[in-house]
Amino acid sequence: MVLPLGLTVESLRRSRGAFEDTIGLPPEVYSAPEFHRFEMDAVFGGEWLCVGRQEQIPEPGDYLAVTRAGEPLIVVRSADGSIRVMSAVCQHRGMCITASVDRTDDDMFDPPDFRSGSTRQFRCPYHYWVFDLDGQLIGAPEMSRTTDFDLAEVRLPGLAVEIWNGFVFANFDLEAAPLGPRLAQLDAVLANYDVASLVTVDPVTIPDVPFNWKIMIENFMEMYHNSRLHQGIHDFAPSSGAWYADPVDGSPAMYGFNRTVEPDGGFNPTFKALFPPFPGTTMEERQRVVFALVAPSLLMGFQSDSAFWFHVDPTGPTSHALSMAYIFPASTLELADFDETLGAAIDGVSNFNRQDMSTNVAAQMGMRSRFAPRGRYSWQEGVLAQFNSWLVDRYEAAAER
Repeated sequence: MVLPLGLTVESLRRSRGAFEDTIGLPPEVYSAPEFHRFEMDAVFGGEWLCVGRQEQIPEPGDYLAVTRAGEPLIVVRSADGSIRVMSAVCQHRGMCITASVDRTDDDMFDPPDFRSGSTRQFRCPYHYWVFDLDGQLIGAPEMSRTTDFDLAEVRLPGLAVEIWNGFVFANFDLEAAPLGPRLAQLDAVLANYDVASLVTVDPVTIPDVPFNWKIMIENFMEMYHNSRLHQGIHDFAPSSGAWYADPVDGSPAMYGFNRTVEPDGGFNPTFKALFPPFPGTTMEERQRVVFALVAPSLLMGFQSDSAFWFHVDPTGPTSHALSMAYIFPASTLELADFDETLGAAIDGVSNFNRQDMSTNVAAQMGMRSRFAPRGRYSWQEGVLAQFNSWLVDRYEAAAER
């Protein structure tokens, strides 16, 4: 595969290394359609992509309909209790079997709606081909006159699946190396949070966030801007308390800590945690926020009382879909005032999001400028050099194929 836009491996390699010596990625990688197409294969075609949490589909037949890297997918709990991820594209004429056909005149030309729920089988709404929970075709009306047509030979294509700490990951590459062993260092950091047992609230998805997916990752992970863009509302966790773990070869995990001024800080107008702290966490853990990335798509933040996860899915060279949700210990969800307190927490985070979103839109505009830089990094954004290095490794591997 040839690098697009006349980019060279040598030029990209200037973005690989430690923050002290490296520079930013070429501006073209944030906006050019040609590079977006290259990146979808180089990065998203063979890496582990988060598709949800296992507790979202607790019973056989429960499913999520999601889109990842432009592919409509079904995440389903099979009859044997295992979780499968498979294509939602009917193997007859290509209809997305999880798409709603009950559309109004106003939205008939918009992208199809997708849904979640529980079922015993998946029936394509176009011609009523029926697939079981494992993706096997079990019904196809009026096909008896078609020569050598065999139901047993037709099934929905499946993806590789792995569960890590309750998160469900899928990979289009069926031969991909397992994910879990490469996240051991992050596992150790998150051990006291017991992430696998946490329960997610329903994610909220923003479908067309108007800037490149990498800008979202960068903004979430670097702490350089915390005391500047968020001056006042982020003072409980200043940028001076930033620290990033050294990268591990071959690992998609990148993470860092932002120490808080006092234990049990919070992203809300009180600057204090609103829920009980995680059982089993230490005082040191209660006085820091953990920001983590499992590249390329899962972002996580851990406070003393709660955690939140974002999923980033590119929808074009200058847009992405962003899903956001909190995760809590089950005991927290049982509190009598949970819904009211959650609303206050969400309102608090919205203050940060408003500043971040408008800033990121402006950064996208700047990256399309003829004057866009390949800038140097502060130690407070050192994780961006790690992210760039991870990306350049994949860009280079794809260019050599």
